[in-house]
Amino acid sequence: MTQCTIPQAIPDVLRIYSRAGEDLRHASFRRIVVSTCSSAGMFHNVGLQVGHFTHIFLDEAGQATEPEALIPISLVSEVDGQIVLAGDPRQLGPVVKSKMASTFGLGVSLLERLMANPLYVRHDWGYNPRLVTKLVHNYRSHKALLTLPSKLFYDGELCVRAPPAVVQSLCQWKTLPKKGFPLLFHGVRGTEMREGSNPSWFNPVEAVQVMLYCCQLAKKLYNPVNALDIGIIAPYRKQSEKIRVLLSKVGLSDIKVGSVEEFQGQEYLVIILSTVRSNESVSADDLQSSLGFLSNPKRFNVAITRAKALLIIVGNPHILIQDPCFRSLLEYSFINGAYLGCDPPSCLKETPVFTEAASS
Repeated sequence: MTQCTIPQAIPDVLRIYSRAGEDLRHASFRRIVVSTCSSAGMFHNVGLQVGHFTHIFLDEAGQATEPEALIPISLVSEVDGQIVLAGDPRQLGPVVKSKMASTFGLGVSLLERLMANPLYVRHDWGYNPRLVTKLVHNYRSHKALLTLPSKLFYDGELCVRAPPAVVQSLCQWKTLPKKGFPLLFHGVRGTEMREGSNPSWFNPVEAVQVMLYCCQLAKKLYNPVNALDIGIIAPYRKQSEKIRVLLSKVGLSDIKVGSVEEFQGQEYLVIILSTVRSNESVSADDLQSSLGFLSNPKRFNVAITRAKALLIIVGNPHILIQDPCFRSLLEYSFINGAYLGCDPPSCLKETPVFTEAASS
């Protein structure tokens, strides 16, 4: 039984199972109760005691703050209760706007904190099977899109289980530098800009390039991609606004444009990532100044794992090469023939690292 206070947000098929307000007491005595973490606190208000529930399954546990996670956990039996935290500590954690709170650890979820505990860490032989189950089957992405994040974040253990008809549907797209390899890194040496006192960055050259790719995909004569199947990720609100304006002018307003946070937990047939930052005069030692939001492995991981059949990155390789994750992505794209655009950094011609993916 679900607990929700916004009736219009509940699908009709679930409405008969939903309770709110004065019905909460009746809902609490069902065998299965589905609730948000914060709403679970209302069960204390109707008199439920510790031990009322035998099992707690906390989904997307990596996105909840630890105090939020403890609300439903406080209702499980201390003697024989079972708690299951399901989530990914390698992706974005809780959204905490207070810098002081983040400094003191509120941005670290209970799941991520426990995964650093000796009981839960990964050993040479793997995880303790009585405490941790690692899900390695991926039902979303093409092998070419999964190889890099698997190596960087999941010990190379991810297995492709996605439907071939879906993930291979754009492998022969005419713009791909390498047919059969649905990844494209388009190098653009644009200009990062701000408007007045607005702190948000945008890059007009990248915005136009993103719009052009959307047109090539959604307006092609044969088997066009539905605009609802395309997602555009931009790390800055102003860049999202600029891209939306361009898309509206070409009749593609249905394409979702937003930040990495808005895309976590979602998937699209096509993902286009605009990295925006392009100031090559900033010292390479000052990664935060030159890359901003981009210098975050969790954001990187989320951004490049949303696509099912095609991933396009538009950005300045001479800036992105400073970040370890983007450097790996550039190397991966370059050695697999998936790079086009401006002249790449000379260091990309060094010995390749991910050569086995070339046969994907």
